[in-house]
Amino acid sequence: MVKIENLEIKGLRGIKKSSGIPLDESKSILIYGDNGSGKSSITDALEWFYYDRVDHLSSEEIGRKGIDALRNIFLDNDKDAYIDLKFSNSKLDSRKKLFYKHSKLSSEYSNTTNEFNDYIRDTLNENLILRYKDLLKFILFSKKEKLEEISQIIGFTEVTKIKGIFKKTVNSLRKDIKIKNLDGLISNKQAIILEQIGQNVNNDEQYFKAIAELIKPLKLSIEVKDDKSIEEILEFIKRPQDEEVMRLKISYEKTIEKLSGLEKFVGDIIFNYKNYHQKYQKISENINKFKKIKLETLLSEGLSILEKKFFEDEKCPLCLQAKNREELISELRERINELKDVKKEKQGLKESGETTHKIIENIISEVETILLEKCLSIEENSEIKNELERFKKETLDLLNEFKGILGEKREVKTPEEFVCLNITEIQKIIDMLKEKVKKMSIARKDDLKFSINSKLLLVKQAYTEVKSLKKEMAHLKQQLRSMELIYNEFAKKQKDNLASFLTAISKDINDFYLHMNRSEEVDEIELIPLDKDDELVGITIQFKFHGEIVSPPDKYLSESHLNCLGICLFLSSVKTYNTINKFFILDDVISSFDKNHRLRFTNLLIEKFSDYQIFLFTHERDWFEYVANTVKGRNWVVNKMIWDYENGAEVEPSLFALKNRIENKIRNSDPSELGNMIRKYLERLLKEICFNLEVKLKFLYNDQNENRMIGELLSELKGKLRKRNCEVKDHEVFSRLEASTFIGNKTSHDSSFSESISDLKVFYDDVLKLEKLFLCSEDNCGKNVSKKYYDPVEKVIRCKCGNLRYNWEE
Repeated sequence: MVKIENLEIKGLRGIKKSSGIPLDESKSILIYGDNGSGKSSITDALEWFYYDRVDHLSSEEIGRKGIDALRNIFLDNDKDAYIDLKFSNSKLDSRKKLFYKHSKLSSEYSNTTNEFNDYIRDTLNENLILRYKDLLKFILFSKKEKLEEISQIIGFTEVTKIKGIFKKTVNSLRKDIKIKNLDGLISNKQAIILEQIGQNVNNDEQYFKAIAELIKPLKLSIEVKDDKSIEEILEFIKRPQDEEVMRLKISYEKTIEKLSGLEKFVGDIIFNYKNYHQKYQKISENINKFKKIKLETLLSEGLSILEKKFFEDEKCPLCLQAKNREELISELRERINELKDVKKEKQGLKESGETTHKIIENIISEVETILLEKCLSIEENSEIKNELERFKKETLDLLNEFKGILGEKREVKTPEEFVCLNITEIQKIIDMLKEKVKKMSIARKDDLKFSINSKLLLVKQAYTEVKSLKKEMAHLKQQLRSMELIYNEFAKKQKDNLASFLTAISKDINDFYLHMNRSEEVDEIELIPLDKDDELVGITIQFKFHGEIVSPPDKYLSESHLNCLGICLFLSSVKTYNTINKFFILDDVISSFDKNHRLRFTNLLIEKFSDYQIFLFTHERDWFEYVANTVKGRNWVVNKMIWDYENGAEVEPSLFALKNRIENKIRNSDPSELGNMIRKYLERLLKEICFNLEVKLKFLYNDQNENRMIGELLSELKGKLRKRNCEVKDHEVFSRLEASTFIGNKTSHDSSFSESISDLKVFYDDVLKLEKLFLCSEDNCGKNVSKKYYDPVEKVIRCKCGNLRYNWEE
């Protein structure tokens, strides 16, 4: 798994000049800094590197996912801002820079390999960053939002989409079967067969037997055993003079059959439109309901702001009128639930409308097919054809009328007003066509061959279509059964897997929470999936509170305990979700914790996440000092964030890094800022020496203690060395440093004094001599002389290996 080995940032947020954090061996890091010192600039840069956004900077006013606020405003336009990361897997090393191109901000990675691109893409699904403002985010989410959040992180969003596709397919198949009316069409074909041969035919055996009976008067030698033999019979008995009449008769029969089906379609329109009208009436009881639906987003955002305590005044955050906060939250929840019900009703209305629309289109398609029939092309049937054209036009007008209704541009008529199709005229046409067929039959009643040929053709065509329709129905029903089975199994698997996942993550949440909160009557914290009508609709957090199962947490727990729960949720998600990265960032997350929670939180990180690389930022000095002391010797880097007007924010460099910068400037004969660097190096060196030798200084509060001056530190150190009769008490370096610090002080402040590189080299040489007095030069040691290595027998202090030692009389 991936950890960060080196981090360098320049020109992003408060960090103007290049500031680096070496993390050899992927160490964890603790950084202290006052509010406004730039700690969050590191978090912002990392968030941008991975997610190409900075959420807390994103707003309509700032725009562009917060990118416009990311670049340091004092950085010259021709300079690149960047974050440079080196990883435990060097193939992923990359610099992401933010620069102006054609007066617009652009960004790019230096690493464009597929491996790196895959790494960034996969990291999008991991939780890496927790800020204080996000602690309660998940806890105060609605049940639906909790489900969406977890679904997004664990990839269940795509699973839910797939399940939605399955469900839509199931509903679509059901609707198609209903609209196609295959049972009705089969029944019509069976009626034709019954009319022609006087019996029902349900299988091939009955069909062939009936045909054999029909042709018996012809005394043919052909055995009726399959479709091929029926074709032979038809070929044998057909006569050229009959073909035109036969085609016309069959056309009449098909037209009659199709026109008969229109009555069912019109009945379906009436039924579905009544359903549509009822749903519309229910929604429109309150005329403003449709308009109010559009308010749901605004109301939900307002509720979120109040629940997450981004706005805590006793007033409405939108209009700023005085309003009890709890009452407002309750009212918003009620209104949002009402609007959600309306949205559900509107979705039902939309589906009903789509069905009605499809049926009307089917009628038009059917009429257009009928108008192409041969029987309607002859002159004597022109009036019938004109009547059907009028019917088609009426149906088209109905369709356009309904399209207007669906578009909410026209008044929704009652069913009696809306469905104005004259089906009685269609019935008259059917009767007229039947009469024509009857006359054709009477005219040829004595022509046995014609009669049998006519019946045989109609029965053959009807039975062939029955078989085709049955096959289509069986296929659709099989599809429906298969899709229902897939959907039900998929939904069950999704629910089981989510429940299993929530059980696993709940165990971590509960363990972490109890680690931080002992004997507080809270236990068995669980994420519980909620379903309605066999559908997952949300997730709730329940727990045992004084022996009773309760929910939600914000109803029972204090802000400090809710924050604890928020951290536990984040940490459990890191353990569960993060399979690529082995680090995470905690940015000022303990502000509202009491002392006990802070100490237990430190222990939780050290005990449960010792194998993770942690970026821990805080402005709480006491907690910083506690953590700094606790993590000593545990592979942590402890540092501070400093800020000034000229340089912006930067991580205070380690002594080693500061020493390198000093020596680089000396090599390049660059005196700029060199005196100030040497002074800082001397101050921190003296503090370390005084700490190791337990030099007592006058008590000062934390802020002042951090700013001890070189003169005081040198004076007290010399006093301690004399008191212990240490042989270096009168070393010349002390008097030399007292003189040299004049240069450091002058170059650290506005002054007319102009230092030379030679003066600064002398100053630095004195500092190195002091360092050498107390720092062991052995490679296997490298430790300062310290009181913890005191030998009471020989009365000496020494370094760790004992190579460097001095007298020390107690």
